[in-house]
Amino acid sequence: MDFSNEEINFFAELFKPNKKSHAHNSHVLTLQSSVPANIAHLLSSANLTLLAEVAHYQLWFPLDLKIDSAGIIKPILNAPEVIDTQGTLRSWRWSELNIKSQGFKIESISNTGMFLKPLRKGNHLNKSQHMEFILPNKQCISMEIEPVRQSTQGIAAKITQIHSGQEQLRAYLFEEHKRQHAKLYENGQLVEQLL
Repeated sequence: MDFSNEEINFFAELFKPNKKSHAHNSHVLTLQSSVPANIAHLLSSANLTLLAEVAHYQLWFPLDLKIDSAGIIKPILNAPEVIDTQGTLRSWRWSELNIKSQGFKIESISNTGMFLKPLRKGNHLNKSQHMEFILPNKQCISMEIEPVRQSTQGIAAKITQIHSGQEQLRAYLFEEHKRQHAKLYENGQLVEQLL
């Protein structure tokens, strides 16, 4: 196949090394190393969560996006809330919790509730109450609880507000879950590396 001189000149011009291409400039690809100011505030104040599933557990990692002075986004994962999707084995029920506070022994605890056993007969929880205690890992927790039901075994209460120690409680519960269910985590160090 022979090309005419006009065609050869066209191809030569098209593939000339220092010449700009004749393609449309309407599609421009740009790369920025910083976050535009109009969305930086939105990202830094967003409540984001990353979900990871391990067996029948869901791990909901709070994800914070920090933006440094150069405008670079740095993702920070915090300890997750562990949720049992089958609802049979509560990951937060331990027999060796050994926490005592304000006339009660805390038999079990989660991010949303707890089960209390009175240390003295006649010790009841009839209304919302402020409770402070120290976890076995020496972290102090301060919260408001409200009784849900009472029986001879103890008092089930929901946590209505955590004043201080929410991240510490979540981290403690996650560490206990990893300790009790080590087989779920032994093949991969993903969660260890994230935190």
